[in-house]
Amino acid sequence: MDLAKFLDLYLTEAREHVSLIRKGLPAAGQVPPAVVNDLFRHAHSLKGMAASMGFDATADLSHKVETLFNLWRQGQEAEGDQLRAVVRAVDLLDASMDAVQRDGSEAVLQEEMHSACESLAGLAGPRSDPGQSPAPLKPVAPAPAPALRDLPVLLRVAIDPACPLPAARLMVVWERVRSEVPEARMDPDLERVKKEGLRLATFLLPRRGGLKELALAVRGLSDVTEVDLETPSAAPQAQGSEAQLVQSLRVPAEDLDELREQASELLYRLNQFEAGLGEEEHRRHRFWLESERAQVTRLFDHVLSIRLVSFEVLVERLGRTAREVSGRLGKPASFTVSGADERVDRGLLERLLDPLVHLVRNAVDHGLETVARRRELGKPEEGSVRLLIARDSESLLITVEDDGRGIDIEGIRQAAAERGLYSTQEAAALDRAALLDLLTRPAFTTRREVTEVSGRGVGLDVVRSAVESLGGHLEMDSEKGKGSRFTLVIPSATTLTRVLVFGWGDGVRYALPASQIRRIYPLSSFPLVWSGSDRYLQAGEELLPVLKWRPGPVGREGAALRILSQGRDRVLLVSQVYQGERVVVMPWGHPLEMVQEWMGGALLSTGEIAYVLDGRVLVKREGD
Repeated sequence: MDLAKFLDLYLTEAREHVSLIRKGLPAAGQVPPAVVNDLFRHAHSLKGMAASMGFDATADLSHKVETLFNLWRQGQEAEGDQLRAVVRAVDLLDASMDAVQRDGSEAVLQEEMHSACESLAGLAGPRSDPGQSPAPLKPVAPAPAPALRDLPVLLRVAIDPACPLPAARLMVVWERVRSEVPEARMDPDLERVKKEGLRLATFLLPRRGGLKELALAVRGLSDVTEVDLETPSAAPQAQGSEAQLVQSLRVPAEDLDELREQASELLYRLNQFEAGLGEEEHRRHRFWLESERAQVTRLFDHVLSIRLVSFEVLVERLGRTAREVSGRLGKPASFTVSGADERVDRGLLERLLDPLVHLVRNAVDHGLETVARRRELGKPEEGSVRLLIARDSESLLITVEDDGRGIDIEGIRQAAAERGLYSTQEAAALDRAALLDLLTRPAFTTRREVTEVSGRGVGLDVVRSAVESLGGHLEMDSEKGKGSRFTLVIPSATTLTRVLVFGWGDGVRYALPASQIRRIYPLSSFPLVWSGSDRYLQAGEELLPVLKWRPGPVGREGAALRILSQGRDRVLLVSQVYQGERVVVMPWGHPLEMVQEWMGGALLSTGEIAYVLDGRVLVKREGD
């Protein structure tokens, strides 16, 4: 049988089990039975899936992890060395998925995985006091199989015919049933299920409480299409009854993209229809239009929500990267995260992986000092790397920061002159922002030695290119001796955004997110005044600075848009305000993504394209 066509399914399911193992690992001490049963089940399922796909190293390592979890099930406490070994094993299992996806093989990691297996095997034994002979744990004797007459409750389970690995699915169901009801029996047995690839099985259970809850839990497992709980006092349920459910379907991301585009097209056509109505017709059909718009908007938002995934998937990869680099360089480092529950489009998450890996590697390698140097500076020996995820209006902010040495600004200035990018006089005149921007130039670095991990500046060109390809930009800040901070500012491209449309009389439409605009001032009522070389809008007793950015002239019939700012609000002068709309903001392609103040483009109800501006960037560029 050709297993290659099942590779994507294997990787998806295997990564899910690895993720759940990592989340369920305790700090130390006695592990609650429910937790350790789940850990054991995930390791067991991963072992079976890897073995069925021919990934023997992954199967062996999963088996060793499963063996250790089994000791915890028998009452042994989870000790520090065991937990560290399991964390290392989970990182290797995660890395093996990457290797398989990249190369189709786990061969590159086989030696490390074998070493991890030996380490786990050495730890998977009983602990005893020094000087005493280790007493083996008493094995838990399996309960004698009861006679069929003592097992009157039948739990019948059917696997989706479209599932490529039905036997593996039934193995998962069996482990779930056995974890709740150890004395359960399976008909046909597991060997026959695996040998024949069966999709149906019956579980024979004793009478006891909680069986309905168990049936509901089984119904929640992937690819389980039918669950029937039958007792002698209950007649078999009719076809189509409440117990027979299709729990989930796997939908390709391309299909969701197509559905999103169709929903967007519906919204656009509704806007066009409304724009073509006369004033009287618009008034007559207003409630119908509002109702239809609400329905289409809900459809669009629901399609988008299906594509959203939690940042936790990416967080696990970044944590593994931090641990690997920390261990390789001998720099103890903690990796903490804030905002990991933020949900973003799956495609966006995949495109953020590489730039964030670059930033985390650089933070540990070149951001953090050595242990000896941190002692000299009075810092904790363990460095800190933090990942912060937050929303700011229509933007997603992803920050990687460290508490290390910071960036040597004068070192950048000197390197710029030495490499011939600027003369000594020109380099001396560069401000802080321009110097930091040099770090994003390809191959620019202030370091004189090369390391195997990363370089501050080596890889930042990749980070900048990646974030700009998404219509965003990279912000950098650093304080010498205290650390560095890199923020990826990504405009939202997966939600409906209310914008205000305006222009400068040349036919080109521009827009700003409505959430960035505090107020609109007609210039016929609010005068413009000068103070030295700066221009201000006089709004009562308040003087608001006028942004210099303006692609066209503005007369007395124009307006001033007050843009929110954390420092001091500023106003943008426009010649005409057209309308407000809810639109889908899509990032520009190359080369327009290089223009930071352009958030993206949007198709308006009139059929025109609007350039959506980021007011936050406009204000920042002119000195927030």
